Amino acid sequence: MTDTEFLTTLPEEIISKRVTFKKTKSAHAAALFSIWSDEAVARYMNIEKFATVSQAQEMIRLIEEEPAACRYTLFIEDQIIGSLGINDILSADKTAEIGYELAQQFWRRGIMTEALTTFIELLEKQTYLRGVTAKVLPDNTASIRLLENLHFDYQSTTKEFELYTQDVCTVLNFFASFSL
Repeated sequence: MTDTEFLTTLPEEIISKRVTFKKTKSAHAAALFSIWSDEAVARYMNIEKFATVSQAQEMIRLIEEEPAACRYTLFIEDQIIGSLGINDILSADKTAEIGYELAQQFWRRGIMTEALTTFIELLEKQTYLRGVTAKVLPDNTASIRLLENLHFDYQSTTKEFELYTQDVCTVLNFFASFSL
């Protein structure tokens, strides 16, 4: 099995207490567009705020074609509320970089804590990974608190090009090790 083949073995659907995760599909594009076009959300995703549904469709297509990535659309009942997934596999380190976003009206309800906990537990049980990483902008204090509450440790600060501002920005790097 290659370093990324485990992504194909992840379930199509995951269910936690309040959230259902479904592998992201083009049928989710319109609802995800409404989230990815919200400036308050997009600024923390390192993307330009989307202007058209076709941009969301293209993002989903790129994720589907990237062998080192996977994305789940998050639902509460039948409503799409966000997404999360693996942005990249760092084979040498046996880690995966995760990313996530939630529609504003669902912020600060513990939903992403529940979703990330479920997803990380799945990765720990079903993959060879030794941990997960996450990148956060320094002013995204809610996300920093979320990661710290999930026992992520701050690792470093780096500079990266940010699509949202079209400039180099500071990024905080966090890591959570799986129990061995």
